[in-house]
Amino acid sequence: MKLGFWEAIAAMVGTMIGAGVLGLPYVISKVGLSIGLVMLLLLGVAALILNLMLTEVVLRTTASHQLAGYAKKYLGVIPYRFETLAVIIGTYGGLTAYLIGEGKVLSILLGGKELTYSLFFFVIISFLLLFEIKTIKIFGLIIVCCLLVVVFAIVLLGGGSLKIENMNYSDFSNIFIPYGVILFAYGGAAAVVTVRQILRRNEKKILPAVLIGTLIPIVIYVIFTLVIVGVTGRATTEIATVGLGQALGPWMLLFGNLFAFFAMGSVFLNGGLILREFYQYDFHIHKIWAWLLVISVPLVLFLFVAHDFVKTMGVAGGLAYGITGITIVSLFWKAKQKGDRQPEFSLPRFRIIGSVLILTFILGMIYTLVTFKL
Repeated sequence: MKLGFWEAIAAMVGTMIGAGVLGLPYVISKVGLSIGLVMLLLLGVAALILNLMLTEVVLRTTASHQLAGYAKKYLGVIPYRFETLAVIIGTYGGLTAYLIGEGKVLSILLGGKELTYSLFFFVIISFLLLFEIKTIKIFGLIIVCCLLVVVFAIVLLGGGSLKIENMNYSDFSNIFIPYGVILFAYGGAAAVVTVRQILRRNEKKILPAVLIGTLIPIVIYVIFTLVIVGVTGRATTEIATVGLGQALGPWMLLFGNLFAFFAMGSVFLNGGLILREFYQYDFHIHKIWAWLLVISVPLVLFLFVAHDFVKTMGVAGGLAYGITGITIVSLFWKAKQKGDRQPEFSLPRFRIIGSVLILTFILGMIYTLVTFKL
C-alpha cells in the first residue's frame, strides 16, 4: 500500500487521540476499572459505527463538504445550524483543553510556568496550521508513529506495577461522570472527510483506513487506562501521566508526559485543520481569516474563561459530540435515499442501533446541561 493509506490512518488516529486520553483514567477511576472499561468499549463501538456511517455518507456524495455541509445537503438548514454549533463548541473546547494540558505537561517536563509553555505551544502550532494539508498530514504521520512508541514504553514500564486492589473496586454512584470525557475522546468523526481527501481516486481504501484508524485509538485507550488506573487507582490525577510519573519515577514521568505532549499536539493540528477547512469550504472565508478564527478563540478562552482540563472536555464531549452523533445517524439514513454517487460499500440500515444511539446522545446532552457548572 502506498504512503497515502498510512497518512489517512494517521489523520484518523491523530484527530481522535488527544487531550481526551489523558482525562480518561481520571474519570474511569471514579467508577472503577471494570465499569469504566465496559463504558469505554461500548462507546468505542458506537464511535466505530458512527465513523463507518459517515464514511458511507461521504462515499455516496460527489461533492466534498465538512460535516455541517453534509447536514445542509441532506437534512436542511436547521440541522446544518445545529451541526455548525456542534463543530464550533467541540473543536474550540478541544483546542482550549489542549492549550491547558500542554502547559501542564511541559511545565512538569522542563520546569517553569504553565502559562509560558501554553503560549509557546500556541505560537508553534498556530504557525504549522498555516501549511497545506499535504504538509500537515506528513507531520501527523510522524507524530502518530511517536505516539505508538511512547504507548509501548508506558506499557513496558508500567505493566509490572499493576495492583489488584486498584482494579477491583466499583462505585456506581459516579456512573455518569466518564460519559462526556469518553465521548470527547472518541470525537474524531470529522477526520473521515480528511481521509476522503487524502485517498481521492483511491476510494476502495477509505473503508479499511477508517476502520483501522478508529480501532487503533480504542485499543490505545483501553491499554492506557488499564495501566494508569491499575497503578494509581483512586489517586489517578486529572492529567493521568502526572500521577503515573509520580508513582513510578522519572523515566515514566518522561515517557508519560511525552505521550501527552505528542497526543495533544497531534489532535490540535488535525482539529485545527478541520476547523480551518470548515470555515473555508462551508463559509467561503479566505484562508488567512479562517486561520485567524481558528487560533484566536481558544487563546481567548484559555486566557480569560476556561482553566479546568477535565470539565472543558466533559462539556464539549457531552454537548458537541452528542449533536454530531445524532447528525451522523440522520445523515446516514438520508444519504441512502438521496445520495448522488454509488459507494464502494454499503452498511445495513441500522434502524434499531441508530435509534439507540440517538436516544443515548439525547440523554447525555440533558445530563450535561443539568449538571453543568461554571
